[in-house]
Amino acid sequence: MVSGAFCSLNIYPMIREFSKRSLERLVDELHSLDYLASDPLEKMSGSLKVTKTAITRLQQIVLEHGFASREEEVHFFKHIKTDFYAWQVFVVERYTLERNMPVRDAEAQRLFLLGEVAYVERFFLSHPFVFEYFRIGATELDELYFLRESEGPGLLFPEGVERDRSFSSPADYLFSKFKAYGMLKEWIMERLDYLERNPLIAYVPGAESVELKWTGDSVNLAELGYALALSGQLNHGQAAIAQVFRWLEEKFCISIGVPARRLASIRSRKRLSRAKFLDELKEALERKMDEDDGR
Repeated sequence: MVSGAFCSLNIYPMIREFSKRSLERLVDELHSLDYLASDPLEKMSGSLKVTKTAITRLQQIVLEHGFASREEEVHFFKHIKTDFYAWQVFVVERYTLERNMPVRDAEAQRLFLLGEVAYVERFFLSHPFVFEYFRIGATELDELYFLRESEGPGLLFPEGVERDRSFSSPADYLFSKFKAYGMLKEWIMERLDYLERNPLIAYVPGAESVELKWTGDSVNLAELGYALALSGQLNHGQAAIAQVFRWLEEKFCISIGVPARRLASIRSRKRLSRAKFLDELKEALERKMDEDDGR
């Protein structure tokens, strides 16, 4: 059970604050798993574990302390629980999508993902009234939808789903799915954007697990940026210096600084080669080739 840290006459504000911090930690953990686990099944298993742990802790608090009013109960099952449960639904749906996605064929992937977008939209359309209620943030039927004692409209809850009346209301599962499918649609659109920008390169599930950060000196990246731009290797030689800098900053998660100032710093080198970093790159490559030649 949860410790007595929440014991108070006015406990719900503490529950809300605890839930906020727990959700932030959960999202951080899920994002970390996205980068650490390349296998979709491994990623889903780890994500489900941390998500269910967070939901269980939330359930323990609710069962131990309850709510002081109907308004608190409605708020919890409409907003807080659905924020957590949406992630559980999302990681399962994402796994199913990644498992069934075509491999090594970018066009087949594009068509598959477009079909998944249509599937998500059909899900929303299959619950027109409740989805519109969710979308506009309506409140008129909240007590019917989000009190545990409520039976809810007969067609609201999916057939075959039995709810735990101690920790669920008629609509919290459906609202969780609305949130989850919204996230899933964003995820799909990001992959479609990737395929649009790279029409000949298929998306590889788990590829986001490889996150590269620039851990060398930022002036070295500036030197590389100038070399790439001035040599005409990007956008058929039409990429501006500032554009190249911003692109490198985004890709390598680092701030390079003002291009002109960086160039002045590079030009001011006296004892060392002004293209010191490029020289080091050349030497490293030649050393590797020499080692291979000697084998």
